[in-house]
Amino acid sequence: MVPYKCRFDHWIGLRRDPGQPWKWANGTEYNNWFLIRGGDCAYLNDEKGVSSSRCSTERRWICSKPEVHMIRTGLHEKGT
Repeated sequence: MVPYKCRFDHWIGLRRDPGQPWKWANGTEYNNWFLIRGGDCAYLNDEKGVSSSRCSTERRWICSKPEVHMIRTGLHEKGT
């Protein structure tokens, strides 16, 4: 993922609930491929690594937010 990152921190779709393991946005449990400390949502940082902080912190997404789904109705698109 790091080669695709620009100069802003980006959420990567990895989060955890208190006392629970890290999980990807699709519900798959994270395999501890790299160490994540701290908050409840992970992001790519400016040092080309992964950090975490509160999910409410404003950052861009490297992909779509899981709670935002687009549906196509005729010629219009709208979020649900």
